[in-house]
Amino acid sequence: MENVQKNINIFKWYYFFWRFKPLATLAVVYYIGVADSYTAAMGVLAFFSIIYAAAKIPSGIISDNFGRRKTILFAHFFMLSAFLLQALAGQWHLTVLLYVFAILFGVSEALLSGTTDALMYETAEEMKKNGDFKTIYSGSMFFDQFGCALGALAAMFVTYNISLQALAWISIIPVFVQSVIAFLFVEPNIKIKRQHPTVSDFKTVLYAFVINKRLRYFSVADVFFSTLGDVSHRFESAYFKTFSTEWIMSLARVFKHCFGMLGFAIVPKIKKYSMCKIYFGSIVLNLIVRSVAVILNNAVVPFVHMFINFGYATASTAKTDILQKEFMPQYRATTNSLVLFVKAIFMSLTTCVLGIIADKFNIYTAMIFLVLLRILGLLIAYLLRGKVK
Repeated sequence: MENVQKNINIFKWYYFFWRFKPLATLAVVYYIGVADSYTAAMGVLAFFSIIYAAAKIPSGIISDNFGRRKTILFAHFFMLSAFLLQALAGQWHLTVLLYVFAILFGVSEALLSGTTDALMYETAEEMKKNGDFKTIYSGSMFFDQFGCALGALAAMFVTYNISLQALAWISIIPVFVQSVIAFLFVEPNIKIKRQHPTVSDFKTVLYAFVINKRLRYFSVADVFFSTLGDVSHRFESAYFKTFSTEWIMSLARVFKHCFGMLGFAIVPKIKKYSMCKIYFGSIVLNLIVRSVAVILNNAVVPFVHMFINFGYATASTAKTDILQKEFMPQYRATTNSLVLFVKAIFMSLTTCVLGIIADKFNIYTAMIFLVLLRILGLLIAYLLRGKVK
């Protein structure tokens, strides 16, 4: 009990350095500079999503059968290699290195996503604090947004005084620190039956989606809304660049992540409300903000977007709490991997379509397309809400 409790504080700094990557704010702009094309730049993200999707199912099986800590450490070997190649791609102006980066980073993210959530939930479970998982999660994700904010602040100063290329090299440092922190994690002693995976196990996981309406409903909602949010977050820097400078975009991103910190900080205050209401209320709030932004379509848009992360924080906490409670303990990472696999496929398709729309028409049309998709998804979710207990 005493040892595993250390994970709570370790998670905070782990997430901080996971997100403290200065280039992340302007990654798409960096890719466009290397590849000289919106489609090629978005293609890197789409390729990342494809690799991520391909690695998701085996990564969940690896995590469930070989342990959370080992899986996390394995992932960091790929992550360090990936960020080195990302910096070299701009240094040598080689687009192919961005695609190799996408392969390595896709594998590392596939191994980490799902595994970190499972490790956190099992840590809470061993501490007999399952009911406080949402509080533990939001506390860690507060540092996640703190890292994002400081990363964006670093990006603002570096790009104002130096260059994007320098930012790419600087971003390797926090990856190294995060890898060192990963060694401090303690594997929970919670007794979960782990065995070599079989076809029958995979069928059991798939059947859970068939019989569990709540699991199916919120998994589909997560695939749809989280994917659109991730794609928009990555692509918005290219959109903002049409009427703003790089350092102003970075400043707006700092404020955006500060609102994310506020969202995670407020979760313990609103946990008396149902997670379902918090989840969909947050999605509606973000839809309003995004709609206002595309209507304005001017230099204030980057600062309108800063309100989005408040809704992201509350929605992310609610969604994670809901799904972790629906997952079967012995298949926790595998089940989440299946959700993330579908999400990655959808993301790769969406990013490709978005890049094509931006090249054929303009970036503004692509952003309108994302808002319309959200409206359609929210309408369908509302119509199906009665089928979920």
